[in-house]
Amino acid sequence: MYRFYCPDADFSKPSVVITDADEVHHIENVLRLKKGSLIQISNAKSQQAEGIIEQIKAAAIHVHVKKVKQNEEVRAQITLACAPPKKGKFELIIEKCTELGVDGIIPLKTKRTEVIFKEDRMAGKLSRFEAVAINAAKQSQRTKVPRIYPMTPLLQVLQTLDPKGIHVFPSLHHHPKHIADVFLKADAYKPVTIFIGPEGDFTPDEVELAVRHGCVPVSLGDTVLKVETAAIAAVALVKFLCRN
Repeated sequence: MYRFYCPDADFSKPSVVITDADEVHHIENVLRLKKGSLIQISNAKSQQAEGIIEQIKAAAIHVHVKKVKQNEEVRAQITLACAPPKKGKFELIIEKCTELGVDGIIPLKTKRTEVIFKEDRMAGKLSRFEAVAINAAKQSQRTKVPRIYPMTPLLQVLQTLDPKGIHVFPSLHHHPKHIADVFLKADAYKPVTIFIGPEGDFTPDEVELAVRHGCVPVSLGDTVLKVETAAIAAVALVKFLCRN
């Protein structure tokens, strides 16, 4: 069954209208769905509905709501704060971490971050990143699309951490504790933040700053990982360990 994202859809009503131009084009011109076709729709409230297309217009698709399903019980809320790597690979990180179930993604500005999203271009970047996240959520059959934040300095992210959460700070500074050790007996419902540094790693001062704000310095293993590999691997491991 084809899935579509309509963030403002109100499933308490008998019908909803899809007006996003890309979704309308996809339904009408790419998939060539017709009146009577059965589809799935998800909204920004982590709800999912099955519906039947009632009417197809040039700028709107009218769908009759048949059945509504609330998203399954949420476990650890995971936020990834990651310094964007070169060659546009931040979109890969968004795509794969969305598929894995991350709840928020923050482009992280550190002392060694080489890819800086300038403020005058941030709106366009966010629009593109959100589109990547939406497509990945639909592909992976997630009802929730992760929030993509504007580029944020490290200190600002640290200052907003939930004091009750678990916040891990991997780096190459020979930390004796592996990231898995932190989550083996962790509360599956605590919010989690995973920090991933730039290609030149976090500086020693940044590691100390993170520790002062409640982060746990950890290792991701014996090998040196690229930024995108580290981000995807860390999210996958945390999701696995927080499954119970």
